[in-house]
Amino acid sequence: MSRLQLIMKIALVVVLLFGSASTFAQSARDYYNEIYKAGGLDRMADGYACFDDDPKLETFFIFGKSETLKQFLISTGEFKKMSKAQQADLNRGFLNTRGYDKGVPHSSEETYQTDGTSWASEPGIISGTKMRVRLSIEWTTLRYKRSVEFLNPNGTLKSVPLSRYGRCEEVSPEVQQKGNP
Repeated sequence: MSRLQLIMKIALVVVLLFGSASTFAQSARDYYNEIYKAGGLDRMADGYACFDDDPKLETFFIFGKSETLKQFLISTGEFKKMSKAQQADLNRGFLNTRGYDKGVPHSSEETYQTDGTSWASEPGIISGTKMRVRLSIEWTTLRYKRSVEFLNPNGTLKSVPLSRYGRCEEVSPEVQQKGNP
């Protein structure tokens, strides 16, 4: 084999490997569709799927409203059997959420409690900074704003939140979701 043929073969392999790599890239929507069709979404948070406005992000999140669970428990008579504290939590309202990165679910659900006209996570500390996540949804358009709020030790806002925007849609009940049994 001549040196020129060897270079041509190496060039062909490089083009095939790296030139076609972009054809394997998936969008957040592609990852969602793949999991949805397999019935793998978290069944406790499969009411709505939300996608960032930036199409380059390969992440999405889903959430379910506590109102759905509450109505089910009322219809089965189980709501009356719950403790007063559990009933109060359901009456206040919350969202169960689960994020997905490249189609892989985050390790656990996150719960957002009703806070005025939005929902907020419990404050946590990361690298010595107290913060929480706030989710605001415009229900008529299903547009959302998801913000990280940096907090002072007393819980007041320390600085301007970092926010991402996007759109949610209802998850079709056509395929039963079985994730997070």
